[in-house]
Amino acid sequence: MNLPFLFARRYLLAKRSTNAINVITAISIGVIAVVTAAMVVVLSTLNGIADLVDSIYSPFDQDITITAAEGKTFGKDAVDLERILAMPTVQNSSWVIEENVLLRSGDQQTVATMKGVESQYLSMSHMARYLFSGEPTFEGLAGPAAILGIGLKTELGVPLDDGIFEPLEISAPVRGRKLSKYQQRAFETTAIAVRGTYTMNMEFDMKYALVPLDIAADLLHYDSAVTALELQLVDKKDMDRTAETLRAQLGNSFTVKTRYQKNALMYKTNASEKLFTFIVLSFIGLIGAFNIIASLTMMMIEKRRDMRTLMGMGATPSTVRGIFFGEGVLIVVVGTVVGLAVGLGICWAQQHYGIVQLSGSVVEAYPVKVLPLDLVLIAAAVLTIGLLASWVPLRTLSRRFLHATSAKA
Repeated sequence: MNLPFLFARRYLLAKRSTNAINVITAISIGVIAVVTAAMVVVLSTLNGIADLVDSIYSPFDQDITITAAEGKTFGKDAVDLERILAMPTVQNSSWVIEENVLLRSGDQQTVATMKGVESQYLSMSHMARYLFSGEPTFEGLAGPAAILGIGLKTELGVPLDDGIFEPLEISAPVRGRKLSKYQQRAFETTAIAVRGTYTMNMEFDMKYALVPLDIAADLLHYDSAVTALELQLVDKKDMDRTAETLRAQLGNSFTVKTRYQKNALMYKTNASEKLFTFIVLSFIGLIGAFNIIASLTMMMIEKRRDMRTLMGMGATPSTVRGIFFGEGVLIVVVGTVVGLAVGLGICWAQQHYGIVQLSGSVVEAYPVKVLPLDLVLIAAAVLTIGLLASWVPLRTLSRRFLHATSAKA
């Protein structure tokens, strides 16, 4: 066994003549453990919140969205859909027509965003998971039907699946017709039943009305034109790689964006918040690491006789320095391991028992998600801080005490 490490381990576990050294050493381990546990808990909580935000906004943001580089629409025949679906990373797709429309039910009306999609889009967006009432289908009792956000349904007061007596009326401007010239004929109106309502978040609940793609195309006189092609991938880790492949295939006529690129500001904000939190907690750990300096200083004072004996037996100053550096390393390692265990324990308890509640929110308890990469970065940061706190002052302290010891010897 390495001699300096053997002495360091014995010094860490041995009872000192001065009880204050034991207390300071315990405090040093405790500070490292508390900072490490705090980093695990806080970063895991930020991961959970980021996942929650992503899950709230993701239903209407598929993994990849293809739009025209110029203009609002493009023809379906401009994209080789069969070739795209043949890609091993692509699981499903849906043509999309999105346009602002006027919704009316009885005397109530409001402006909303109509999103015409194919039937498979409902499974792509996991609509059944967010359904508040009704059924996740475009098939009504008397024909095609729409699915509204709960906010829109409440504001309009439209009943479910009543396409005869109180249907939902959708009005949209006809492309190419000016209001000043055509007046009423500048708008196209269709009536449709409401088959279901969903609730995701306040913004979407008051914004989107999902309708069958054919209904949207007829209403807007789009014929075979669409505003986007949205793709669902087999594995979300392939988003960037698949997007690059599609850009090469489609050329400059189309814009290909991943869901992260469409919401770049939101994801960058979450990443910046996490980075800032990591830096702040690391700085707190750096301040706490000064306890290691105090512990090593007092230990070197207490063990001067041992150092004198070792040097008399032929030990070099670097060997003696290695003993106290090993002591600092053990303090940091023990504190880091304990902190990781405590932090993971707290996260596990929160995940399974929901200790910290979020009353009145979309989830019952604070979401927590532990990422292995975070644990590696936390351990690396804490160990680096601890090793620097042990090594940098040790050279000055050892030079002073070792010179005094060698002079007496």
